[in-house]
Amino acid sequence: MTAWTASDIPDLTGRTAIVTGANAGLGFVTACELAAHGGEVILAVRNRAKGDTAADRIR
Repeated sequence: MTAWTASDIPDLTGRTAIVTGANAGLGFVTACELAAHGGEVILAVRNRAKGDTAADRIR
């Protein structure tokens, strides 16, 4: 059995995900990977400015 990695994420085109804590840490990495695989990602954050910065980095 092999370990699961982000490369195992299928094409997410047309799918939407909401990621909490998406401006830092695990939430940010998760949002990046989902977006990289074609998903539309909604960043759920407490601090709007930090969320905007994270969104710019993901784009």
